[in-house]
Amino acid sequence: MSAKRTAATAPVLRRITAEAVLQAFVAGGELTAGDLIAATGLSRPTVHSVCDELIGLGWVRETDAASAPAASLPATSGGQPAGIGPNAGGRPSRRYSLNAAAGFVAGIDLGATKISCCLADLRGQILVEATEPWRDEHVGAPERVMTARRIMRALLDEAGLKAGTVLAAGMAVPAPVTDDGHAVALESYLPGLASLDLRAALQPDFEWPLLVDNDANLAVLAERWCGSAQGVDNVVVLLAGERLGAGICLGGRLIRGNGAAGEMRFLELVEGVGNTDAVGGMCRELGAIAAAEILAGDRPETPVGSVLVELCGHRPEDVTAEMVVEAARRGEPAAVEVVAVVMERTARAAAVVSTLLDPELLVLAGGPAGSGDVLLPVFEQKLSQLNSARPRLAASTLGEHSALVGAVRMALDHALERLLA
Repeated sequence: MSAKRTAATAPVLRRITAEAVLQAFVAGGELTAGDLIAATGLSRPTVHSVCDELIGLGWVRETDAASAPAASLPATSGGQPAGIGPNAGGRPSRRYSLNAAAGFVAGIDLGATKISCCLADLRGQILVEATEPWRDEHVGAPERVMTARRIMRALLDEAGLKAGTVLAAGMAVPAPVTDDGHAVALESYLPGLASLDLRAALQPDFEWPLLVDNDANLAVLAERWCGSAQGVDNVVVLLAGERLGAGICLGGRLIRGNGAAGEMRFLELVEGVGNTDAVGGMCRELGAIAAAEILAGDRPETPVGSVLVELCGHRPEDVTAEMVVEAARRGEPAAVEVVAVVMERTARAAAVVSTLLDPELLVLAGGPAGSGDVLLPVFEQKLSQLNSARPRLAASTLGEHSALVGAVRMALDHALERLLA
């Protein structure tokens, strides 16, 4: 290899090793050199060298190891605290931690029925966040992005941060996203969104690099990072809020195709399903019908004894998916029936996806928050009645935050790459 080629390669290798160390810090807290070696596979001299470089850049701090009590250090197989013993000369191992406040990232979930925004530190810890419902489910794209800008300005003020400290932003949208930053969205569903270059959606207020992806793709990223799919390489996250979408990870890699992998429009051809309506939207709509029938006396439950009617304040139009789930949790027959119908349809959709992709794990995310105890048993029962692949099932531990957390992770990865560029 020529000297010129070696010189060109060395900075690239240096950046790769530094990024590996930074990613280890994002995943953990205070780490010793041994911890970093185990996490990255790098040699001890390389780990110390990279940490010294990152300390100089302000992204990593060295903990005062001498002041750390021996009992707090990880024990070795011989029972002694790590870094202390005959091979260490009695000196504790150097300890490092990420300077999480050296920069920040933003996350935005530009959802179908609401918008959620947040600011997070370099470890991905959300510092401030805000959620607002859209004034109308078909509100135009310009108003959506203006709302995102307004909320981000308010969050910066709340956190006491300057815009220049934000290194990158991630945005989740409920539609496929092309490489040039445009959403493949129906005009009837998300008016005006397809014509926007979403990568510039925060301008002119903020000049942050803005990365945009489909909400289901970001949901699977989040679940593998800190949710129900940690350590699982073959997983499908079924995003089940308003419309069904699948985030697919196979062999540890996110499957995007040309941007539309995981889209569920094919459900229009599936018997017993017919469209992409998802758990949240269907529970709300069928729950409202059930509440109206109870009030009209068309069901055996009386208005006085109906949990569902009580929860919606005798106003069927105010029924939410969360109310339906809570009523089912309390044994309301009408709500139990709604959940059974909704999960039977969802199981049919999941059966097709599972048979095609054969994932180890299928995570139900989005939809009514904190509903896993009610929905998952019914989901598993309905899926077991179908002749299909049977992956392990789990409910998201991130609730309605899956796409938002995935947007934070996407922005964080980009920020760490930029720090080392």
